[in-house]
Amino acid sequence: MSIRTKFFNRIDALTPELIELTQELVKTPSENPPGDERGVSGVVSERLEALGFKVELVESEPRRVNTLGRLEGSGRGRKFLFNGHYDTVPVGDLDFWSVDPFGGLVKEGRIYGRGSGDMKGAIASAIIAAKALDEAGIRLKGDFMIHGVADEETFGRYGTRFLAEKGYVSPRNVDMAVVGEGSMKDGRIHARTAVRGRVLVNLKVRGKSAHSSRPQDGVNAVLKMSKVLLAIDAHGFDFPPHSLLPAPTIAPGTVIKGGTKGNVIPELCEAISDVRIVPGMTVEGVLGEIQGIVDGLKEEDPELDVEVSSPLNKPPSEIPASHELFQVADEAVRATVGYELKPVGTSGSNDTSWLTTVAGIPAMAFGPGGGNAHGADEWTSIEMLVDFAKIYGLMAMDICGVE
Repeated sequence: MSIRTKFFNRIDALTPELIELTQELVKTPSENPPGDERGVSGVVSERLEALGFKVELVESEPRRVNTLGRLEGSGRGRKFLFNGHYDTVPVGDLDFWSVDPFGGLVKEGRIYGRGSGDMKGAIASAIIAAKALDEAGIRLKGDFMIHGVADEETFGRYGTRFLAEKGYVSPRNVDMAVVGEGSMKDGRIHARTAVRGRVLVNLKVRGKSAHSSRPQDGVNAVLKMSKVLLAIDAHGFDFPPHSLLPAPTIAPGTVIKGGTKGNVIPELCEAISDVRIVPGMTVEGVLGEIQGIVDGLKEEDPELDVEVSSPLNKPPSEIPASHELFQVADEAVRATVGYELKPVGTSGSNDTSWLTTVAGIPAMAFGPGGGNAHGADEWTSIEMLVDFAKIYGLMAMDICGVE
């Protein structure tokens, strides 16, 4: 029996445990906001320690816990990292759910619940891959790392970004990485080799308060903001199209606040615009373009007083499909499901941005995902969880080497 067949057989035998672990993760709330990963970190830590991983808990802020697991190899191989965020978006209005969002219901080959597809199921697949390697007697030469991280849903300030900026992940201790975000398309496995960046642009407009019966005595900050948002909405980025990713987009006024009282001319208005950018674009470039729009409006309206800033942003990221990481994944996909791996681009962002641009580690998003992420009745496919457990294990064997 080949080593691959032996490993695959162990994954198949561990499928009930893979389902149970995914359910346990789903049943452990970790909504962000408010942001508290202590409970789910405990589940991941316990599983990793039971498999012989050395576990370090990194609490970047109170209640914001990252679980760094490292299965040490013999020291003569390369180091492979699986990164998965275990914070989730909030459940939202329960009236829109037909199942318990924290129940982990299994039905018709799916596991339902908040975070099942985005992306607790992928974390379970990585853990079960490590267990199957152990039970199959496969010993790796290099280190296999599994990181459960906080705060991906809010720019990763307390998660992967923090770990990259503080040196917990670097080319010194990681050679290649996958982020277990969903990369399925039309029911087939793909890899997200490129990802758009995200820039939150904060706009603050100052006006002048006055009694609303005398609007001519004031400067209405809300009306001034309306002018700015409409101009931003009409703006188009002049940037070459990306081969995989959607074009850059601006969503102006996703949040807006202004006004003090119904009979007071508003003296202040604040708004957020959500901008998505492709590789080659920068945060500074986006802010420069928005500032240029504002400056043009000021020439026509001397009363316009606008401040432009970006307190939260995430850079775009990309590796070529010719990179060894993609080729290793391609071989694992061919061995598992029998077809060629192809790159794909989607509209969202993920933590590969921090691994590639800040930590300097080749990374791509590659995981089972599921359906209705961020919506009601979120789910993940059991079949895909099993397939990715096999794929992650094969990648660890290939990158780290086998004794």
